[in-house]
Amino acid sequence: MGTKEKKTQIDESLFRRIADGDNAAFSDLYYATYKQLYAFLLSLTKNKEDAEDLLQNTYIRIRNAAHLYKKNGTPMAWMCTIAKNQYLDFVRKYGKYQGVDFELVENTIPFSMVTNVENRMIIEQAFKYISDEERTIVVMHLVNGMKHREISDILGLPLSTVLSKYNRSLKKMKAIIEG
Repeated sequence: MGTKEKKTQIDESLFRRIADGDNAAFSDLYYATYKQLYAFLLSLTKNKEDAEDLLQNTYIRIRNAAHLYKKNGTPMAWMCTIAKNQYLDFVRKYGKYQGVDFELVENTIPFSMVTNVENRMIIEQAFKYISDEERTIVVMHLVNGMKHREISDILGLPLSTVLSKYNRSLKKMKAIIEG
């Protein structure tokens, strides 16, 4: 199925520079991270347009809160927490979220990162057989390169639950791919 995606390296000094009004630093942060944040939001919303709107709101919030960034975790975990909060605000505002089925979303970032078309189609099929929560965990770990403990903190789940859901989802996907 290919190699594991490389973890996004984020220069933490960007947040201080963004807080000081440096537009180039904000642009650098955006281009280094937007695919991963979009993939995360898409795994939550299952709707391309909503994920795009939430992505924009997330970056506005990141820009406004850059001065609050603390070096006690990873930058991507902090940004995913902001994205998750934007998603939760969206759900609270509009009631129970009724997203489009994941299978209807075309050309999504997690899948477009897989350049081999055949592999991409297989992965898309396999993703249909795991739950929303499992899909989110897989995207956060494999696409965003986040540690399971960070995922646990962001999703508010025990570490053991994140690990078991991750491993269970990989087994399900492997069974679909091989079978």
